[in-house]
Amino acid sequence: MARVKEDDSKLSSLVSGVVGAKFFLSICVAVIGLFAILLINNFHNYANLVVWGIAFAISQGYNPVWYFLARGRFGQYSSIDFFSRLMYLILCLVFINKEDEGYLIFAIGVVTASLGNIIGYIIINRQVKLRIPSMKDSIESLKDGFSMFFFVGVTSVYTTLNLVILGISQTASIVGAYGISDRVVRAAGSLLDPINRVIFAKLSHLYHNDFYEGIKFLKKAALIIILAGCFIFIGGEVFSSYIIRTISPTYPEALQYLRLLFIFIPVLALNNVIGIHIMIPLGLDREFNIIFLLVSVISVGAMVILTPSSGATGMGIITIGTEVAACIGMGWMTFKSGKLKEGYKMVKNNV
Repeated sequence: MARVKEDDSKLSSLVSGVVGAKFFLSICVAVIGLFAILLINNFHNYANLVVWGIAFAISQGYNPVWYFLARGRFGQYSSIDFFSRLMYLILCLVFINKEDEGYLIFAIGVVTASLGNIIGYIIINRQVKLRIPSMKDSIESLKDGFSMFFFVGVTSVYTTLNLVILGISQTASIVGAYGISDRVVRAAGSLLDPINRVIFAKLSHLYHNDFYEGIKFLKKAALIIILAGCFIFIGGEVFSSYIIRTISPTYPEALQYLRLLFIFIPVLALNNVIGIHIMIPLGLDREFNIIFLLVSVISVGAMVILTPSSGATGMGIITIGTEVAACIGMGWMTFKSGKLKEGYKMVKNNV
């Protein structure tokens, strides 16, 4: 969308395709949820929670922030998103008062998320006329989004299985301490997401329409992301003791894992630059996914083999090592493709 943001006809087709793809995926999620309720014994008594949880997930999935990012109009939607989230928090505080009202966490989320979505799509319709999704446009959107879908799916394997694997050989207290540290660092890493989204949309447009300007912007964007990663890392190391005392005073041993895992953040920032802002916009999707598929398999294997003897510290080292391996692989693939080298020559010749 960022590449063709001046072509209203093409934008209308893309918006239609994305909405159609989301509708198809919503059906898949609902069907999987229904089978989960029917086939998993532990879910039988919590069917109400599962149904509302699925509805909440689907309503979040229809968030149209992608449109505003692609068109460089994030500020136009940010206020709607902010008030939607604020309303959600207030309504939860007001209406949830009993232990058996957990489903309201999801139900209220459906209402507030849907309200924000409706307002967002009304604005979109004023700018690009919405139309009923066609099968062709929906399939194209699914194909275009597959690379990022595959990447998120593959990386979630080693980011979610780590605690399961650790729990096979380690005590509950060690798993709990490491789990808290892991979640804090992952949350800290997610602070890079808003920057990445804005930069990705602009680079996608520039690479396609003005490669020279795209390379110039990439240099500035890379500096911003890497500095942000380093800033989060330094802040995490400085305030790690305070973080553990505040959110997990019963697991003081989590401090050593937290300080170790914060090394993950600068590497993650560098990977964002190479993978999300260079490889994917330049069409190196296949190489990108192959690298993360390989490092995921290696990572899970290393966890299974090494954590029984090395424990949570070994798990932290493997987590960091996985990102370093991905960084080296992406750097090599990008260099081998020669696409970035051509861009730098273009910039140099025009300076």
